[in-house]
Amino acid sequence: MKIDRRDSVDAHGEVVLSRRTERSPYRIDRQHIVALLAEQARAAGAQVRFNSEVKSAAPDGCIILADGQELRGDIVIAADGANSSIRDSLGLLRQRSLGSDGGVRVTIPRLPEEIAADKNGGTVMIEGWADRRRVLYCPVTKNELYVLLTCTVDDAAARALPIDPGIWAWSFPTMRNLFARIRADADWSQARWDRFQTVRLKRWSMGCVALLGDAAHAMPPYLAQGAGHAMMNALGLAVALQDAPDLTSALKQWEARERPLTEHTQRWTRIYGTTMFLPRPLKNASILIEKHIPWVGAQYVRAANQVPTGCAADAPL
Repeated sequence: MKIDRRDSVDAHGEVVLSRRTERSPYRIDRQHIVALLAEQARAAGAQVRFNSEVKSAAPDGCIILADGQELRGDIVIAADGANSSIRDSLGLLRQRSLGSDGGVRVTIPRLPEEIAADKNGGTVMIEGWADRRRVLYCPVTKNELYVLLTCTVDDAAARALPIDPGIWAWSFPTMRNLFARIRADADWSQARWDRFQTVRLKRWSMGCVALLGDAAHAMPPYLAQGAGHAMMNALGLAVALQDAPDLTSALKQWEARERPLTEHTQRWTRIYGTTMFLPRPLKNASILIEKHIPWVGAQYVRAANQVPTGCAADAPL
């Protein structure tokens, strides 16, 4: 779904900053991404297995499943999330920084009038900041709206699931109807509130094992670039494996090329997220920094403007 602009609003729904989306304006439903990846993997000859939890991996490419079964591969790619058991079994974790914030992601159906408005006003991503809470929502398909609700760890009322529309409307009164829809229409059996964290490793690989995604570089979602980095780094790994003379060289080349940008985004998504913790009078100033100091705005979108390894620089947007 193409997003035409992104609006940051205050507690009263007033637009503080509106910016057109230029490069990388598309949003896609996560389930659709997973389905596409699975389809392409199967087409390439991969076997997709469920209920086969991996407990640990060894540098020689041997993995041990929860049922004790051992499997071996020329390369093991571990993408088992921020709490990666594979990463931890290899002792690769250098630092895990737990945030004092977290959030819940859900999708709900879009209203007919919202769909109709796309033709006139364009598609919009809305981001609201108030108190120590943040609301972000945007269409990810013609008929589906993605919502991310963020609050602090000690905000028990806002963390509660299903959400209480009144609790959230206390901070964002103009969004009361949206919160009522979220409460009524979200699939709460599939939702959970997760604490944000930043993960940094000693290195991204050991022997025949490479780490991808949150297992290697979990980050708060304020810049919405974590999944993008996972896919960019996966493509970069494929290119390195294809071009390098051996696995050791490929993994070294891959990390040297991809890691600096990933860690840049980890730093700047946390910087951007500090807006939530500022008092109300300073929130607007924080949001407007990227307008008055373009260099700051450029840091926020550096990864989004990057041409991924393996992609042509002149490829259509």
